[in-house]
Amino acid sequence: MEEIIRFNNSNNYFTFISNNNDISPLVIIVPGGGYHHTSKREAFNVASYFLNLGFKCAVLNYREQIDIYPEPQKELGEMIDYFRNNQNKYDLNGKILGIGFSAGAHLLLSETNYYNEFQQCKPVDGVIACYPVVSSDFSFGHLRSFATLLNGFDSNNPMITNEEAIELLNSFKENNDPRYPLIDKLSIEKHLRNDFPEIFIWHTFTDESVNVLNSLKLIEACKKNNINVEAHVFPRGAHGMSLCDDSMTQGGTNHKDDYVAHWTSMLKDYLVLKGWIK
Repeated sequence: MEEIIRFNNSNNYFTFISNNNDISPLVIIVPGGGYHHTSKREAFNVASYFLNLGFKCAVLNYREQIDIYPEPQKELGEMIDYFRNNQNKYDLNGKILGIGFSAGAHLLLSETNYYNEFQQCKPVDGVIACYPVVSSDFSFGHLRSFATLLNGFDSNNPMITNEEAIELLNSFKENNDPRYPLIDKLSIEKHLRNDFPEIFIWHTFTDESVNVLNSLKLIEACKKNNINVEAHVFPRGAHGMSLCDDSMTQGGTNHKDDYVAHWTSMLKDYLVLKGWIK
């Protein structure tokens, strides 16, 4: 079963997917794409993995319409509320897990951290952050994601360069732009709630796009706030490896890696440990 649900007054939407009628937990999948596009490599293939674990799935497509902060976060909150209010319709057990990749992980983390600002009843019950964008630190942060989230972009042009992102973000300060404080606010490691849900994190040490320091800073913030974490840093691997399986050999880039793919079995063990599945 697949059902597309569209947001009001938006071209963005999410797709609910189920292959059983059992009462099940839901996982919300937030693909990456640098807030520039919604990556297809971290979407329905990931849903297939979770369906096999007994979850029902919902894949968020949040860049059909290019909105700036906080609209993507508001839509994710609306999506979570929708499923909390329609548990019986979709045979859900009330537990919602969120998984985000790269900038999609930042969307998930920031929405979860600031959910009460969006008049949302409750965030997800657990978070999986895959090679996440976390920090806006100018020395290592993925600043293109922050610039795109705060400023938008021309959909006919490619993602801006890191140098262009730095120039743009610096201009916020120089011009007393009201978006300037958001650069710090959206650096999640600096403002993590002490009631943030438990997190599973994985990253590769050699990620040249989103520095592994993003995950390490997130782990440090979790430790300071006594938030339980399971984290894995693999010694090799590019950015955007997703499931690291055969689905990663398409589209001109081969990110299949049997070693890094162990994260999926590690996650399964974690989900059993935490009572999400048996």
